[in-house]
Amino acid sequence: MENDFSILFQPLDIGKVKKLKLKNRFVMPAMVTCTANSMGEATQRMVDYYVERAKGGVGTIIVEAMDIDDKMLFNRLGIFHDRFINELNYLATSIKENGARAIGQINETGIRGHLPGPDDLSTKDIEKLIEVYGVAAERVKRAEFDGVEIHGAHGYLISQFLSSLTNHRTDQYGGDREQRTRFAQEVVQSVRKAVGDDFPVIFRMNGDDYLKGGNTINDSKITAQKAEEAGADVIHVSAGVGIVAHDISLGDNKSYFHMVQPMYLPRGCLVHLAADIKKVVKVPVITVGRINDPYLATDILTQGKADLISLGRQLIADPYFPQKVAEGRIDDIRQCIACNHCHGKRIRAIKHLHCAINPWAGREAELRSIKPAEVSKEIMIVGGGPAGMEAARWLKLRGHRPALYEKNDRLGGQLLLACLPPHKEEINTFRHFLVRQVGKMGIEVNLMMEVTPEFVLKKKPDVLIMATGGKQITPNIPIGKKMKCVFAWDVISGKEEMTGQKIVVLGGGFVASEIAEFIAEKGKDVAILEMRDLIAFDMEPNFRQMLIDRLETLKVKMIPKTLIQEVTANGVKGKSLEDGSTKEFPADTVVIALGSEPMKFPVEEIEKAGIKVHFIGDGKEVHGIPEATRDGFVAGTSI
Repeated sequence: MENDFSILFQPLDIGKVKKLKLKNRFVMPAMVTCTANSMGEATQRMVDYYVERAKGGVGTIIVEAMDIDDKMLFNRLGIFHDRFINELNYLATSIKENGARAIGQINETGIRGHLPGPDDLSTKDIEKLIEVYGVAAERVKRAEFDGVEIHGAHGYLISQFLSSLTNHRTDQYGGDREQRTRFAQEVVQSVRKAVGDDFPVIFRMNGDDYLKGGNTINDSKITAQKAEEAGADVIHVSAGVGIVAHDISLGDNKSYFHMVQPMYLPRGCLVHLAADIKKVVKVPVITVGRINDPYLATDILTQGKADLISLGRQLIADPYFPQKVAEGRIDDIRQCIACNHCHGKRIRAIKHLHCAINPWAGREAELRSIKPAEVSKEIMIVGGGPAGMEAARWLKLRGHRPALYEKNDRLGGQLLLACLPPHKEEINTFRHFLVRQVGKMGIEVNLMMEVTPEFVLKKKPDVLIMATGGKQITPNIPIGKKMKCVFAWDVISGKEEMTGQKIVVLGGGFVASEIAEFIAEKGKDVAILEMRDLIAFDMEPNFRQMLIDRLETLKVKMIPKTLIQEVTANGVKGKSLEDGSTKEFPADTVVIALGSEPMKFPVEEIEKAGIKVHFIGDGKEVHGIPEATRDGFVAGTSI
């Protein structure tokens, strides 16, 4: 495939009077990081995070939402008082000094933040809010940002006014589709008046709410036109509504996963919405939605579907995506796998940003403390999974001499299995990235090598890193010899075949649930037994909702609150933890998916020989890709 990405680096002028030149077509959209302090002020940690993305070559950075109301959410930026301007100015100028345009996003949460929604506000309240948006935008300008974005998407206040689900007013701010746009129009007008004609105004909106009774693309076309008429210089098209905990009819996980799209949805899944909006407006349009590939981004612009490309989670995973594309280093891009660890496991839990595959995301200051090794050491790494490969990369970069030892015929470890369940192929891009980097760096790789303590003592490395991963847990219950029992990993990898039609899966975590889907897609009758209250209890919320929906479609029996007691010749006996009753679930094959535990490796003699030993990844404690990658990074930068 020819690598002509020149269209991605064509400058673009935005604005009506004094044009603002964007150096390329890449935009970092506003994404909450929870790195503001508890007072709503920008911190050095936040500045470091954005500066690293500016250094990576993105043309425009839209800083995360700034609350215009003093009843702000935890660790969110505030813009409701002049006291915020000083630190925001430092943030904006730091971004600009490192080559990117800085845009500030302003927002009011409404019912999503347990604040008044459209139906709760008097006309005077609305007029005051419209004025407050303008005042907030003027502060953004005083903080020396290059422009302001109005957040009108994702079920926040403006979005609530636009939707008939949340706007039941009968006055000039409610009613038909056009009247429901009035609040948005007047907010844009207020902002325009406050900042003047020489300061770009971006309006972010949903192309579709993906919520029953919510706005569709036909509604959104009208909204976009009204926003343009009111003074918006750019339309930024997103989708989905966030969770409204007290009334899921107003925002649920099914809508939410269009807002933060998991790997189950295809790359570029929202581009069609921007393309439709672009047909009805004259100003530039930004598109978003799982764009982690320069070829896809190029196609979007070439086909005229949008003018600018939002790289959200992709820039969390790899801040240097734009620079690598410009330099033709496509193989060096760490592509976002859309696992949603950053959002579902971190931001929704009110924890600062992390990334499953970029171990220093949200901790950029750590990069400044990494130093070359004072003494180059020979380091043996046992295990070629994500922890082992990440450790090897950083050790090599710092001047050590790492060597990977892997018992299988290829590198990848648990990643080789993680990408096999339905709809999880994207994980393979991370494995390919690590394997490519290990190869390009000339790191010694020894495959089909089962390392023993005796082998380590013979090789006498300076340091031993045990990244051996985990092993599947065998249940401590009676298991009848006449029943075919197989482990989940062996089923998913094709090492074991299942007999019969009725399959019972022991365990209801994410591995068990995914293997149940894998089996059910083959036409089998599947039941999941789990002692906890929920099936797939350990999954990221969006992933869980989508998987549960698919399991229900496949008619998989999900049976929580059941203690597994015995595997018999005919099935599995389980005790209900609700009423204490015992039931036997018929089975032709039983699949064991009760989790894993660290592989044991005796190191006493090795340590006596003066060899320093480190355990990382599942070899230390069983977790997942984020912890394994982080462990590898820490080992690779600290030894």
